[in-house]
Amino acid sequence: MLRETGETRDHVADRDGEGIVGRPFPAVLGHALSGEIVRFPQDVAGAPAVLLIAYRRAAQPDIERWLAALARRAPATTVYEVPARPSLVYRPPAGWIDAGMRGGVPKPQWRCVVTIYGDGSVVRDFVGEASRPVAHAVVLGGAGVGRFFHADGLTDGAVDALVAALHDAAA
Repeated sequence: MLRETGETRDHVADRDGEGIVGRPFPAVLGHALSGEIVRFPQDVAGAPAVLLIAYRRAAQPDIERWLAALARRAPATTVYEVPARPSLVYRPPAGWIDAGMRGGVPKPQWRCVVTIYGDGSVVRDFVGEASRPVAHAVVLGGAGVGRFFHADGLTDGAVDALVAALHDAAA
């Protein structure tokens, strides 16, 4: 679904996007597998970016499908895998969790895999949580405002809408 709002075009792939599109992404801190601290949305400001947010390991197949589709359709776009842990219980074993993820992620991609530990509930409150294990795909415009949201699994239509949102956000 495409809706017009004022002077910008906002793309919404499902009804849940109504609460995200047009709103600034909340300020949260994450830890990249490369060891860097990443501040969303500040550190991705200036150009559109895609965040693939997941709360469960079981969402990884959906994330992989999104990554493959975006590599074909929008290869120049920065895409972040964002595991979000809504509970502080994950903070103590964070190093162990990150080390395990590093083993399955090629080193050149480490800077774009950013786990949010302490602020995971802030992200969940903003994007919601799907009833099944899928990625929550969010396009942030250069100013950190949501331009697209989809949390119903990858479809050709969702990829088309996400790519259109990227083009509009870059214009």
